[in-house]
Amino acid sequence: MSITGISTKIVSTLGNPSSLVPLMVKDAADSASLTYYSYKAGGKVEGFDRFVDEFGTQAIWIGGIPFFKKLIDKTAYKFAKLNPSVDPRIISNKDYADWAVKNAKGFMDNSATQTVKNALEDSLKNISKTKGLYIGKVVAATALTLISFFAMTKMKQKMTKDRVQKDILENQPVVNAKAQQDANEKFLKENYKKKVAFNSIENQFEQQKPSFKGLGKSIVEGIMFNPVHNMKLIDAGITTERLAQSRNKTEFTEHAIKEGVFLFFMYGLGNVLQKGIDAASAKFLGKPIDLDIQVLMSKELKDALPTDKIAKDLAKMPQKAGKITEMLDFIVKNPDNIVVQAAKKSGIISTVGKTMDIDTSKYISQKEFEKLGDKLKNIDFNFKESNQTIKSFLNKTKGLKVASVVANLAACCFVLGYVVPELVYKYRKDKTGTTDFHVATDIKNESKPA
Repeated sequence: MSITGISTKIVSTLGNPSSLVPLMVKDAADSASLTYYSYKAGGKVEGFDRFVDEFGTQAIWIGGIPFFKKLIDKTAYKFAKLNPSVDPRIISNKDYADWAVKNAKGFMDNSATQTVKNALEDSLKNISKTKGLYIGKVVAATALTLISFFAMTKMKQKMTKDRVQKDILENQPVVNAKAQQDANEKFLKENYKKKVAFNSIENQFEQQKPSFKGLGKSIVEGIMFNPVHNMKLIDAGITTERLAQSRNKTEFTEHAIKEGVFLFFMYGLGNVLQKGIDAASAKFLGKPIDLDIQVLMSKELKDALPTDKIAKDLAKMPQKAGKITEMLDFIVKNPDNIVVQAAKKSGIISTVGKTMDIDTSKYISQKEFEKLGDKLKNIDFNFKESNQTIKSFLNKTKGLKVASVVANLAACCFVLGYVVPELVYKYRKDKTGTTDFHVATDIKNESKPA
């Protein structure tokens, strides 16, 4: 792949609202900055505590769900003799399933021997089992990821307490070796049995565990089939656990500030900001940039804009909100249609191998396909209104697209990497009068002899 192809792929991934990569970049900025501030404010003890918390969480957050899903794929699915890549939404709709089997080509992306058709047929023979396995996989992977975070947090807190207590012991005046050894053993024995005051906070959260009863079907499906929505659930669980395991009220509030801003900028404002930039670019600059950068860079779009191809291809599309099989048949019968080509470029339609045949085991969203048609209609209209050459129009549009993705990501990273730590440590100083690591202070105070 060329340098241009690689850079295009990177921008496409960073600008994709269903991709986890932008979330990882934002989280890395947040984690690195908070760790730096912690070393600066509370020294090595808080720095290490924060480092384990932030980067340990990031490792679990990024790798937990994929790891546990892959583990289930290799065990439960293998035992059931089903392919985990078959989307249960396909086999749940008889018309869609019949179309998928009829038009299946190539081999599964996770198998060098099983064809797409065979995988679909196996799942259709075991519809209930396929659905149950998929739901179980999502639930189990999410739960195991949260359990891993809980264990990591407990380990981190114990490590921090051990380090603080070790510093206390090392700084105590030594009378004689035997007396010191006896004092150390007594000290450690007593303090490991103590229960800290924040247990009341933890108990409150244990009594008020979040309930997911009554969630709408669309929300449940969103969590199951969209990795970003699944990650939202993980982050909600991590936030709840962080608050519940806070070691004192000051840390509880610090977590509340950090997590509240983090979740808002990670999931809420980022998408809203991108949509705002897209709308402003179309309205004030005449450059619609809501298409994927890979579509904007494609030869197909470059060849289609100076002609009437887009308008003609859009006119051939089935009427909106019609039967999903009408859209699916249209896609198969019209591989050269600009909407079909753009859908393959942007990932709305998954393909098999180098032949670019449709992978019918992957679900195709009718809503996303129809929205793509609207986006192509908008860019076609704006190009004809611009009175610019195709080269000039596309270069400016691509430049604005790249700038919008970078600006959006940079704004979120600035808030998470600078504003959040400033807010946290300003609160700490206002509350305690110092930026010192209050948890270490609490451990020292509770360790003093009565």
